[in-house]
Amino acid sequence: MKIETEDLEDREVQLTIEVPIERLQSAMRTTARRLSRETKIPGFRPGKAPYHIIISKFGEESVFQEALDDLGQEIYRQALDQSKLEPYGPGSLNEIVSRDPLVLRYTVPLLPEVDLGDYRELRIPYQEPEVTDEAFEETLERLRQSQALIEPADRSVQLSDVVVIDIRGELREPPDEESAILLDNKGIEVLVTEETDWPVPGIADHLVGLEASDETDFEYTFPEDYPSEDLRELIADFHIKIQEVKSRFVPEWTDNLASNIGEYDDLLDLRLKLRENLQKRAQQEKDAEFTQHVIEAIVEGATVNFPPLMLQEETDELMTELERSLQGQNLSLEDYMKIENKTDEELRNELEPRARKRLTRALVLGKLVEQEGIEVGEEEVDSEIDRIVAPFKEHSEALRKSFDNPMGRRRLTLDLLTNKAINRLVGIAKGEAAHPEETSEGDEVEIIPEEGNLEKE
Repeated sequence: MKIETEDLEDREVQLTIEVPIERLQSAMRTTARRLSRETKIPGFRPGKAPYHIIISKFGEESVFQEALDDLGQEIYRQALDQSKLEPYGPGSLNEIVSRDPLVLRYTVPLLPEVDLGDYRELRIPYQEPEVTDEAFEETLERLRQSQALIEPADRSVQLSDVVVIDIRGELREPPDEESAILLDNKGIEVLVTEETDWPVPGIADHLVGLEASDETDFEYTFPEDYPSEDLRELIADFHIKIQEVKSRFVPEWTDNLASNIGEYDDLLDLRLKLRENLQKRAQQEKDAEFTQHVIEAIVEGATVNFPPLMLQEETDELMTELERSLQGQNLSLEDYMKIENKTDEELRNELEPRARKRLTRALVLGKLVEQEGIEVGEEEVDSEIDRIVAPFKEHSEALRKSFDNPMGRRRLTLDLLTNKAINRLVGIAKGEAAHPEETSEGDEVEIIPEEGNLEKE
């Protein structure tokens, strides 16, 4: 059996295989005997019809194609062994180059190839987050405002009131009929302050002094720097009817108000815990942002090649995830494509860039795990299961069964490996991990589900 190999792009190899004629003839005769056993042929016992009778009955082409099904797979396996290729997945028979001699051409997807480059030299400046006094006081004020006492008021609208209104807005010279109506809402609550900018800035000027059942009209010209380009320099006419006026009393800070808001001993306790929570949230947001930056940097510096089959499988997975998500909304994938006016091919093309990004990220992290020698022990998986089920108390054992099985433990192992790989990267980027043995895994970072984990390792 003669084999020629040719490297293709994107981690694929083309195998051109010449099959000895006697091997093809043997395969066709074996197929003919099988067809003879499976088919009732007048004048012959099962399996006893001569070869030329089988060929006459079924046709040489049909017997050839039947024989090729089994022979092709056998030839492919032997060619892989002989050429010492390590395929990622099943190859495909692309072409029958000739019949005499029989020459077959296969495309073989190879394992992905990842070069991380000099990732250990990666350094990204990290600045500890700070909660400013201004941000703290703004949050404290929003908390106080949320405790406002709102009651019906039998009087005209004043600043700081809440009004319930019906409002309609129309463009005076719309670009088309469909965009003529800007809004048409009833029973909308609006806080009347000088800062209120819905539906347009200065709305308070048109509300103050009105009473329940009053109506008013005004026009507004959208400025040339308005965020929505479609509305810039257009004129809109608004009509408002007041349904109800409500007074809004915001209490001053006291120890009693603080304790009523939550589990706080007094106002000082609230301020201390609020600042602590804001600092913790800022730290989490900063760490997540920094982590994403680090991952993007190492992916950008890596060279990743994978066969098209891997991208196809990742796109399939995204399609499956979308279908599951739609089922939660009582919507089928077919209905969704009809609504979006997309074909299956168009949807797959739309998902492909995301699939490519997720696959590349997973391969990079997988290579990092390999190069850094990162491992996850069974006891770590046990601890992770304990952590997940602990909040569910009486339902914890039932939930444990969904994780404590081969598939669930494998998924958790991959998640933990991803966490460790990302933590290792963050340590390297901060200059805290010059060598693998000096790296401390530290606290887990948040993994962004959309980006995937080490599933494609």
